[in-house]
Amino acid sequence: MNTGRRRHPVEVQAYTSTQDPVTGEMIQGWATIGTEWASIEGINGREFLAADAQQSATTMRVTIGYRDDLTTAHRLAYHGKKYNLKAILPNNTRTELVCMCEVGLI
Repeated sequence: MNTGRRRHPVEVQAYTSTQDPVTGEMIQGWATIGTEWASIEGINGREFLAADAQQSATTMRVTIGYRDDLTTAHRLAYHGKKYNLKAILPNNTRTELVCMCEVGLI
């Protein structure tokens, strides 16, 4: 494990539903459940046309310390960008997770 590569503090977020105490309305949104130091590397980017609008997506490899509670229902956030988890790959010693993420897809 090379911790020197992990220099980006990323937020681990989960989609939650809470109730407003005043109105009783259910409020849904993303809540930060933790912060991890990560290595972020771009893998590839692509552009495509959908519904006559140009869109782009970038695949990123984010390496963090091992967490057994992380699933593809979570997302990562760093400097205003949201990284949607597509695959979570633990190493053999369960000390790191390599997360394949997609960012920029509209």
